[in-house]
Amino acid sequence: MDQIEVTHDLFQQTLSQQMAEPQQQALFKKIDEWENESITKIKTMAEESRSILLQHTSGHLTEVKLKIERLTNELRQGKQSNDFTEIDLREWEDKLKKLQEELTHPNGFSVRLDSEMLVAKVRVDVPDSSETFERTFGNTTFEEGSKIVIKDSTSSHTEVRGKNEYTTGQRTLRFKVEQLGGNGWIAFGIMSQTTALQQDSYRSQTSYGWSNREQVYTAGSHASGQGSEVIENDTVSLLIDCEHQLIQLTNERTNRTIKQAVDISKCPFPWQLHINLHQALTRVRIIS
Repeated sequence: MDQIEVTHDLFQQTLSQQMAEPQQQALFKKIDEWENESITKIKTMAEESRSILLQHTSGHLTEVKLKIERLTNELRQGKQSNDFTEIDLREWEDKLKKLQEELTHPNGFSVRLDSEMLVAKVRVDVPDSSETFERTFGNTTFEEGSKIVIKDSTSSHTEVRGKNEYTTGQRTLRFKVEQLGGNGWIAFGIMSQTTALQQDSYRSQTSYGWSNREQVYTAGSHASGQGSEVIENDTVSLLIDCEHQLIQLTNERTNRTIKQAVDISKCPFPWQLHINLHQALTRVRIIS
């Protein structure tokens, strides 16, 4: 027991340190290393490029200097001898213009960016936090990456759970009831992750939510006249608020919102999305 307590205290200390300085974690240090290595590579390549350009620029300037010296001698000799024609003047003028252009815009000199990356792009991969359907008690089919659940051709209660676990903050999930039928029954809500899957899951001791038959379910008990009217093609949103320990359901068609507090002694964290289907071929899509 003493050893467990020591390990527990060390873990708490490590957690507190990382929460106080999250950028000291190993993954942040890996990004820092990439940054420093990338800067070094860029500086090295920049120095090499400057050296090459300086070498060739110096040679080019020397060549231009020799050409202008030759032109200077031609002009001096022509002026001293006073033996030149209009053709000579135009030729000297053309040479001077070409030298000016050559000095300003060296032929064949350019700086371009190579399409091949010098520095590898850093990427941060994080787990996909989007909600999907994951588990079921009963016969259902998941489609489109488990964003859609479809009940089988029988009419009986079927539980469906989401993938994610909720313990902190707030999360709003939106659903489209794509197929329900005139007598279809459906319930939306949450359940404690530790609760076993079951057919009549809405009656579970950790179940909180509502059905479309004006029923509210609270830790195994239910009352009528307090649910949400949901019909085929409706879009509903479920707010899971761990911070304030409540859930809220909004029907976007009717603009009606209902909420209920969650007793975490009866529905302990982590919570999971929980829906229950009854009508054959009921089809529900997670929009976001």
